[in-house]
Amino acid sequence: MDEIKRPKFLKRLFAISPLGVFRLIAISVGVGIALALFNIDPATVWSDFFGTFARAWVKTWHALTDATDWAFDYFILGAILVVPIFIILRILKALRK
Repeated sequence: MDEIKRPKFLKRLFAISPLGVFRLIAISVGVGIALALFNIDPATVWSDFFGTFARAWVKTWHALTDATDWAFDYFILGAILVVPIFIILRILKALRK
């Protein structure tokens, strides 16, 4: 009975449609692009898998914190100009009523 099930299993395992091959290629390219965005080199992934992703995480974390610092600086800079104008406009609006 196992002999009858085995060919069906192998046939299902190795049967792949052209659409399945295309999906596999598309996913591989997408993952490759995503890894390239994080400056992950395929050779270093092969030789030092966990170290490569740890370094990529550290770089990403530093980039996020730098972006947050940059955004906060410009938020404060904008608030220095916008908040006094907002207060003046609110006072003028209150005086008109």
